Amino acid sequence: MKNKLPLTEKETDILAFIYGFIDDNKYSPTRQEIAGKFEMSYQASDYFVRQLEAKGKVKILANKWRNIKIV
Repeated sequence: MKNKLPLTEKETDILAFIYGFIDDNKYSPTRQEIAGKFEMSYQASDYFVRQLEAKGKVKILANKWRNIKIV
């Protein structure tokens, strides 16, 4: 059911940024880098990353600084 949930426009934009960042740098962006790109708070960027995880688009790895993995 996770993959069936639609993404919002902002979630789609953030997911595209994460894909591009990983493609360019070979590691994931931090929440702070996402926040800076989208002019939002750290807490908001964390919320969106967690929403992407809940919708089955990314996996958050425990105890890592750059912990977003594309599913």
